[in-house]
Amino acid sequence: MTGRQHHQRNVVISNLFLGCQQLKLFLRSQRQSARIGVGLENLVCLLFLITAYLLTPLTTFAQAPPIRENQTAIQNAHDLYYAQKYSEAVEAYQALLKTPLRQHSKDAIRMNLGRSYAKLGDDALALQSFYAVIDDDPDGSYASQAVHRIGALFRDRYQYKEAIARCRQLAGKYPNTQTAAIARYLVAQYIFADGDYDKAIEDYRSFLNDFPSSPYRNSALNSLVRLYRLRHRYIDAEELIRDELRQKPSDINLIERLADLYKVQEKYDEALSLYRSALEQNPKNTDILKKLGELYAERGQQDLAAEQWTKIVQDDPDQAYRYQQLGSIYTSHQMYEKAVEAYETAIGLNSKDAQLYNRLADVYKIQGQVDMAVNTYLRALSVVDIGYSGRDTLVQNMAEIYEGVQQERLLEQVIDRIQVSLRAAPRNPSLTLALAEVYFYRGNLDLALKHFKRLRQLYPADRGRILEKYAQILERNKNPKAADFYQAITELFPNTPLAWTARMKLAQFYERWGRWKDALTVLTSMTQRSSQPAAQLLLGNVWLHGIRDPGAALQVYLGLANQPLSTDQKMQVRLGVAACYILQGKFEEAESTLRPIADVNSNFKAEAQKLIGDAHLLRGDIEAAVTAYKRVLDIAMSNPLSNDSLDRIVLIQSNSDYSSEPLKRYLEALRSDLSGETEDALRLCQGTMKEYPTALIVDDLWMLIGGIHQREARYTDAISAFQHVAILEGSPIAAEATAKIADIYRWYLNEPGKAQETYSALIQDYPESVIVAYARQQLDTLMKESR
Repeated sequence: MTGRQHHQRNVVISNLFLGCQQLKLFLRSQRQSARIGVGLENLVCLLFLITAYLLTPLTTFAQAPPIRENQTAIQNAHDLYYAQKYSEAVEAYQALLKTPLRQHSKDAIRMNLGRSYAKLGDDALALQSFYAVIDDDPDGSYASQAVHRIGALFRDRYQYKEAIARCRQLAGKYPNTQTAAIARYLVAQYIFADGDYDKAIEDYRSFLNDFPSSPYRNSALNSLVRLYRLRHRYIDAEELIRDELRQKPSDINLIERLADLYKVQEKYDEALSLYRSALEQNPKNTDILKKLGELYAERGQQDLAAEQWTKIVQDDPDQAYRYQQLGSIYTSHQMYEKAVEAYETAIGLNSKDAQLYNRLADVYKIQGQVDMAVNTYLRALSVVDIGYSGRDTLVQNMAEIYEGVQQERLLEQVIDRIQVSLRAAPRNPSLTLALAEVYFYRGNLDLALKHFKRLRQLYPADRGRILEKYAQILERNKNPKAADFYQAITELFPNTPLAWTARMKLAQFYERWGRWKDALTVLTSMTQRSSQPAAQLLLGNVWLHGIRDPGAALQVYLGLANQPLSTDQKMQVRLGVAACYILQGKFEEAESTLRPIADVNSNFKAEAQKLIGDAHLLRGDIEAAVTAYKRVLDIAMSNPLSNDSLDRIVLIQSNSDYSSEPLKRYLEALRSDLSGETEDALRLCQGTMKEYPTALIVDDLWMLIGGIHQREARYTDAISAFQHVAILEGSPIAAEATAKIADIYRWYLNEPGKAQETYSALIQDYPESVIVAYARQQLDTLMKESR
């Protein structure tokens, strides 16, 4: 029975007895008039109670029927949230809040709803959800979470003053509750993080005084002691700890904390006495043994230090992790021989632990004993089987011993040694993988791939995950060889989910590199056998932005519209349809498709608004385009969409000469290019420059021409077009044009020398350009590759 039902029952019973008392008073008045006797009075009261009880609805005493939640809908909503599909999660949670829910479920839903709003950037609705949880029960566990989330909403942006203000409001609104306790604790934390140490000390002291039983008390106490130490207020820190010890004299943590305080003040005798006292209560406490040994080491008593540290392993002599801990302590105190001994003992107990070999190799590297470090790594590779945790770090750590030429020499020697071992055991999968990995880190990617493929025969349990890992490394480094690795996955592991993922990665990689026809080939083969929306969406994007056939793209998007899609996928389809309409000149249809998306809070609001701007721009309505692009900046101040919108605004405002006629011609050429009519685009560009040779937009026309030639693999013509921009005096996009020339030399013509020369010229000629950082990065990479 719930509290509310208990209350209802008690009210009914009280009312019955009140009625009975009133009836008795009436009967007594009648008895005094000699009309009835005492027996009759009691009988009448008894009959009244029985009748009233029987007439009381049974539901008054019965438990309320149990709430029947839609558990499937709740789990589906949570799945959307944890899949980071926040727009869809919001819709699902809002629908659930209109259904019957237990309080626990309701609070959990409102917490995730608030988090979803926060992820979508809607602070107001996020806060509304969190505050609602607190209002229901400021002493509840979910209220505690809500307070943390309210503070974190601002703390994560380093807006400490706003976070502090919010928490102070909560503490004032719900005094003497768990909410107030947590809010006050967080206030002190945020003040500490904001760097106002003296104010933080005041707030921590106030919190400890007002909430002595809070579960955050120990954390606050630790922070306050730390602040006292930072402020060198050692007497205050000691007084605080001793006050606590008076209440809990056997608290080992407090004794240890006081010993630490003495140690930092170099009061070694007092610290030593306290550490020993703590060890008497808990002789197996490895943290205290470590600290006691460190105290001896600081006093120069190395033998006594080692004696204490050795005790760490005495009670667990067969546990490798204890010797690993001991080895780490010896290493930090430069006792390298003992560190080696400890790690070797640990390896003897657990020879498959790659991390132990890495630590042992680190000791040798610190001492400059590179040969011993390499021997340790090779020994590990011959012992640690594939699939064991940390095995994949061995070759990587070995490769990082040196850089440049020294690294190449080292890895060449390692290759020779592994090949010798392989001749003795040619079917050893661990050695085969090691050889592939060393070739990979040496940059011999074709040989690496050859041995990764051979591993398939020797270690079928892998199922392609190793090859996928190295394909991802190449992809992150923007290395075109990633395509070969993903292609190998599709060949070696066909008809598997991994192969499907690899094809998607391969298509995305081709898309990123502008290899549109290759991307189209992969996606077409996929979509013939699979109607998965992700592949179809990518196919539509390739048709639209790569092949530049809005008609073909529109057919893909319209076909997707009839399939069951997630909310995000539906939005992507609508955006794709609208983009196709824009390039087909159907501007009104495009805007009617985009407006509902741009007018609501979602992940796609800015993209829809940007496309509305593009529709106005390509239609020639320049003022409306500027207004639309400015709205993008209001939605998101710093992302690729806002940067593109700002570029469009600058383009419009910087090219108003000749009554904006050259600008309008440029926009016609741009639309022709985006629609796949490249020859028309080139003709419009050349005609505009001929008619308006001194127009401000000439450099943008040359950039458009260069982009068309580059996309069509006419690299010499592309370089020539970009050079026209690079030599234009005062052109704001000269640095960008120079970077494009360098990129062509590097990525398409395979002329690293000319690429280096061009990147260097860019850095020298345009030191204030934002592109300089990119040029330096590319130049550094090229110089490393040339060593």
